[in-house]
Amino acid sequence: MNAKLRFMATLCGSLWLAGHASAEEAGEYLQHIKPVLHERCYACHGALKQESGLRLDTAALAIQGGDGGAAIVPGDAEGSPLLQRVMSQDDSIRMPPEGEPLKPAEIAAIRLWISNKAPLPAHEQAERDPRDHWAFKTPQRPAIPTVKNAAWQSNPIDAFIAHEHETHGLTPQPAADKRVWLRRVTLDLIGLPPTREELDAFVADDSAAAYDTVVTRLLDSPHYGERWGRHFMDIWRYSDWWGLGADLRNSQKHIWHWRDWIIESLNDDKGYNQMLLEMLAADELYPNDLNRLRASGFLARQYFKFNRTSWMDETREHTSKAMLGLTFNCAKCHDHKFDPLSQVEYYRMRAIFEPYQVRMEMLPGETDLEKDGLPRAFDCNLNAPTYLHIRGNDSTPDNNLVIEPSFPAFLSGEPAKIEPIPLPLEAYQPGLRPYVAETYLKNAQKRVTETHQAWEAAQAKLTELSATEPPADEAKLQQATLQLQLSQKTWLLAQVEASSISARAAADVARFQTPAPENLDEVIGRAVLSERKVAAAKAEEEVARQELAVVQAEKGKKEEVEKKRDAAVAARDKAVKAIDEPLGKTYASLQGALKTLESNVESAVSRAKPFPATSTGRRTAFAKWLIDPQHPLTARVAVNHLWLRHFGKPLVPTVFDFGRRGTPPTHPELLDWLAVELREQGWSMKHLHRLMVTSQTYRLSSSSADAPAETLAKDGENRFYWRMNPVRMEAQTVRDSLLHLAGELDFTPGGPPIPANDEKSRRRSLYFFHSHNEHQKFLAMFDDA
Repeated sequence: MNAKLRFMATLCGSLWLAGHASAEEAGEYLQHIKPVLHERCYACHGALKQESGLRLDTAALAIQGGDGGAAIVPGDAEGSPLLQRVMSQDDSIRMPPEGEPLKPAEIAAIRLWISNKAPLPAHEQAERDPRDHWAFKTPQRPAIPTVKNAAWQSNPIDAFIAHEHETHGLTPQPAADKRVWLRRVTLDLIGLPPTREELDAFVADDSAAAYDTVVTRLLDSPHYGERWGRHFMDIWRYSDWWGLGADLRNSQKHIWHWRDWIIESLNDDKGYNQMLLEMLAADELYPNDLNRLRASGFLARQYFKFNRTSWMDETREHTSKAMLGLTFNCAKCHDHKFDPLSQVEYYRMRAIFEPYQVRMEMLPGETDLEKDGLPRAFDCNLNAPTYLHIRGNDSTPDNNLVIEPSFPAFLSGEPAKIEPIPLPLEAYQPGLRPYVAETYLKNAQKRVTETHQAWEAAQAKLTELSATEPPADEAKLQQATLQLQLSQKTWLLAQVEASSISARAAADVARFQTPAPENLDEVIGRAVLSERKVAAAKAEEEVARQELAVVQAEKGKKEEVEKKRDAAVAARDKAVKAIDEPLGKTYASLQGALKTLESNVESAVSRAKPFPATSTGRRTAFAKWLIDPQHPLTARVAVNHLWLRHFGKPLVPTVFDFGRRGTPPTHPELLDWLAVELREQGWSMKHLHRLMVTSQTYRLSSSSADAPAETLAKDGENRFYWRMNPVRMEAQTVRDSLLHLAGELDFTPGGPPIPANDEKSRRRSLYFFHSHNEHQKFLAMFDDA
């Protein structure tokens, strides 16, 4: 008998020996054995992966075994390789290889089952192909069910919900009082309670359009964007910067520009798809649009100064959770245990983001980037390689293979189409943006005016001292004279600095003009000379400053006076050298942006290198893939977030994990209908809000009082929405509501954050400075985000 026939004979004998289980025996297996195998073994020995050819997702497949033969020998527990491996004390042999060993009670249950000849449950089904998972298939619009109650047929949401009521024999609660509904919808859509006037007007309105009129008013309110901006700030992981003292280590200063973009985009009902495009790739798609560039604060927020891998890990993790509803971080060290995502694919996704860094863009009216600026992403290191980290350890990369950027194969179906994107001149030479030179020059001219006024004041002071009777003493006159000289030098410096800005701005424009102007060398020469004049004027000003300091210190300690005199001599020497220094050939261009340090050890030379004229196009390709109408996850994830915040619980309970490890949707047809509706209605979130809050389902009372006993018995957890779910008020809503009811709420929108310790501010809570280190006291007491 050949080997194949012997194997088949052994297999048939094993299956005969095992036999089908009685109901009681099947219950033991299904209750005590299969859950352990599912939790600890399927990841490597299930439909997703079959290490050594072994599958354990059914008892029959376990008995059939893999490359090494049967894993279970019915009736012979100690001779079964499965039991031997889970009991082993040798870490190189023990299964499962990761995590804690199986518990003694679990091992005992497996031993007893095998000893009892491993009875098989009837009709046990193997795991489905992971690619057939519901969330990995493009949603199709299902037919709207027909229900008996005509009032529940007009809104598609109600039809799906009522169908479940009828199917399960549930009686919905009556509608909530109009006052309750108004409070509910007002808090939901703008985060504030209704006023007495709004309440009275709604109660008095008996028209059929009364509810829709309220919803229109609330969706048109600027406070809608603030309310839902807070929700999406949580989903997208917004926080202000933090570090150690003034040292920026996480997020970015002035990240509030991204917060304002979120609020404004929601108020404008910008499509959800467009919002994702801008957050992921505004710098490639709209490189000269400062309003859209604010969106890339999503990527700037991920910044971490001390470890690039931590930065990249968080970018992938939170992009995946927030936009894809998947936990990709599981595949950092090994192939994903539940979803069809390999470790290589994890690093392919890292390669999408590998080139990007963060810089602070200058904004109109402000040259000091510490005071204001636009934090934004840009592709900096275009050729930065991505390597797979062996067992996830960034200190042991596999340098033999550069990982190319791509998307998860089980979601895309096709290789990523990535093309480099040439950038317009101002995107990589931000100093050429027209407002940059204008802002520098305006500030310089303001400085000229201020220093001229200071010179005039010093001149008046000297005149006053000279005209006094009796005359002022020589020391005061000398100081006033030197102060006048210093003021004059400072005024002169301000004038040459303003001239230098004009000369350098002209040279910047000429250098990048096509074709180059005939007098290019002359224009550059003027810029170089202007910087020489600035250097000389600074040196002269410093001489005047030090000479004044000597006189001011005359009556002080001898040692201090000598130090001041030495400093004055050094300043004179430096001034002479500044004047005699030969002219160079280069000048400093006007700075329109400053790169954030890549790490704590980046050099000044590296930080100052020119911005690339091309972007990789990787994030644009990723963003377009993400919002493709055929993508199975993006619209579903968005719908689930909206539903959660209106109805108190999500349709998919695991909001950040739609994968095989997550919990299936409670209403899959409704979820898919809403996902398709979102896509086909221009990704309008306001459209979905209206559908949800004008539904009969949303109007239901949240009380279970007087509910039929049969309904309570069948669905005590309200899985099928026969009543509304009570929803807890968040900390920020509590504070804003109290101030609003007291008539003290400050409705000023946007702008820089309020200090967290400012207890006098009456602005809305989302405008407080909020970081890992700083929390507003009142909000923290009520469990703020």
